[in-house]
Amino acid sequence: MKSLVYVKVVVYFGAAFAMLGWTVSLAGGSLKTIDAPSEIKGTEKSYLIFKFLFLGLASCGTFISNASDLQRYATKPNDVLIGQVVSFPLSNFLIAILGNLIASASKAIFGELIWNPLQFLDKLMEGERNTSGNRTACAFISLAFVYSTVFSATFENSIPAGNDIAALLPKYISIKRGFFICAVLSFAICPWYLLASASIFITFLSSYQIFLSAITGILICDYYVIRRGLLNIPALYVSHPSPYRYFHGFNPRAFLAYVIAVAPNFYGFLHQMGVEAPLGIQRFYYIAYPTGLIIAFVVYYLSCLAYAPADMKEASGWMEPKDFVEDNDASGSDGYTIDAMEPSFVEKGAVAVPTAAHSEKSSF
Repeated sequence: MKSLVYVKVVVYFGAAFAMLGWTVSLAGGSLKTIDAPSEIKGTEKSYLIFKFLFLGLASCGTFISNASDLQRYATKPNDVLIGQVVSFPLSNFLIAILGNLIASASKAIFGELIWNPLQFLDKLMEGERNTSGNRTACAFISLAFVYSTVFSATFENSIPAGNDIAALLPKYISIKRGFFICAVLSFAICPWYLLASASIFITFLSSYQIFLSAITGILICDYYVIRRGLLNIPALYVSHPSPYRYFHGFNPRAFLAYVIAVAPNFYGFLHQMGVEAPLGIQRFYYIAYPTGLIIAFVVYYLSCLAYAPADMKEASGWMEPKDFVEDNDASGSDGYTIDAMEPSFVEKGAVAVPTAAHSEKSSF
């Protein structure tokens, strides 16, 4: 499957650049819309720039909150850095540039701005443009987009959804079954309506950010501040006794932080759904993602200070285990042999003092 993903990248960007070259040539090489003066002036223009800057952040909210569902398959922790620091931001930037250039060309070709690539391709086959050459070009570009979309949905949406659904009822639902449940539910929400217009799509992007930002704030605080990277690996897979069982399987601190973080932005969310709201509420909603994340982080941290979890460590410093070994294992996954274990780490299954493996295995 990995090779198909690499093919997807080449196919998608090949089709996108081909579409750009084709549309710019149809526009006579003119992209005057880019240089056209803005129709919006003053503070309203500043607020719009501010709004879409954070909308871009919110659109990445799913990847931020579900990154671990994909990164768990990495061989080494540092393997994910290139994708996070270089590939993901660069690819999003390129697609944004290509989209703006193609939309700009649509103004010269059709006399109107068209943001949806599917509608754009339909327009290229209307009237006198309905030629065999145009139909063939549109078919190849469309097939490339279909191929890319299928694999994007499979790897970027189905895997995280499968993991989350399986975690709800692991006794009955496997990750694979979670995939199929996600596939069925994806039809139930009628996603094609989201593409009906640019305004609906933007409303969708700005609506779910308040829920994901709260979750992300809690996750960041719990792992990096409360636990300092230390997780009891075996305890993650048992229901009882486990420090992660909390109160009958629910973490009250997380629910409290989630509700408080969502509340300030909920009025703005209702406005997105059609409820009238003051201008101040509308503009405050522009920063819903960072405010929700920060509020959730702070509230969760304070609640843990007030009522500490069972395994909350007060020691300073980063405590992430270097490796994990199961009972009776003599070597870690990185080819190191265990010569000693710190007593406090033994129950965590963490290698405390690893040394390079020799021809003969050392014992505990």
